[in-house]
Amino acid sequence: MNFTNQDAMQHIIQLQNIACELGHYGIIRVHGEDAKKFLQGQLTCDMDKITDQKATLGGFCNVQGRLHGIFFTIKYGDDYLMLVPKQVLEHLLNKLKMYAVFFKVELVDASLDFQIWGHTQKGANSNFAEDMSLEVTEANGVTEVHLNSLFNASFMIAEKEHANAIIKELEGTTLADVNAWDYIEIQAHIPLIYQETIEELLPHFVGLPQVGGVSFDKGCYTGQEIVARMHYRGKLKTHALLAYSKDTATLTPGDKVHNKDDKAVGDVIRSTVFDNKTYALISLADKAIESELTINGAQFEILD
Repeated sequence: MNFTNQDAMQHIIQLQNIACELGHYGIIRVHGEDAKKFLQGQLTCDMDKITDQKATLGGFCNVQGRLHGIFFTIKYGDDYLMLVPKQVLEHLLNKLKMYAVFFKVELVDASLDFQIWGHTQKGANSNFAEDMSLEVTEANGVTEVHLNSLFNASFMIAEKEHANAIIKELEGTTLADVNAWDYIEIQAHIPLIYQETIEELLPHFVGLPQVGGVSFDKGCYTGQEIVARMHYRGKLKTHALLAYSKDTATLTPGDKVHNKDDKAVGDVIRSTVFDNKTYALISLADKAIESELTINGAQFEILD
């Protein structure tokens, strides 16, 4: 996983010691004595590896292995929190509830109960977990999830009664907009599913295994047979890569990536405009890596 491309390196100083309110994220709270057992049978990540000190990305697939959603999964006392884009939260919650009826578990939209911020510290991060797990720390009611990011970035999550603790923690930081945070996540190769790509993409196509979001030795979960077959038997010919354009282009998840012959060779996973350029995490056919690429008419180059 390449976190240190030249583009990222040149933005370290610009993005250090910033804070961003992440109102576009919501939280599904999973409660009950069967919470872990239930999630272990549904999610691509291994719940046994999620502790008070470790979180992870994860996905929830349909039976064909296509992703309903991608989220950060965090242990929170006896419960679990799933940090997910709000625009797909209701869909994800409803689908999970369909499988939850035989378990002693409760799933609720707890977005209004929490404050979510992103922030970066000074200096570049050179310590990345080999298994891509995410370190978790907790103090004064604030849970901090540290990303595998060159920018020393982390989520800060607190229930509303502890919101002042976040504000105090962020004193002295510079307020940034969500595009800066999206750039940080994209540079960390973090894939997400949005409304346009629900049940369209396989975990391998968006690079979820590479960021620690898929376990291949945990046992069965919904869609596991398809995902495992691709890993062990398939010859994967599509990978998630970073790309950028010197132009500011309007992209939507699911937009097609075209080669010079105007043939579709990939899909946009997510994108943002930052520093007058457009950055995207794309799912691209390996044979097109050396091609001239366009998305919605704008020329893009591979960063990885």
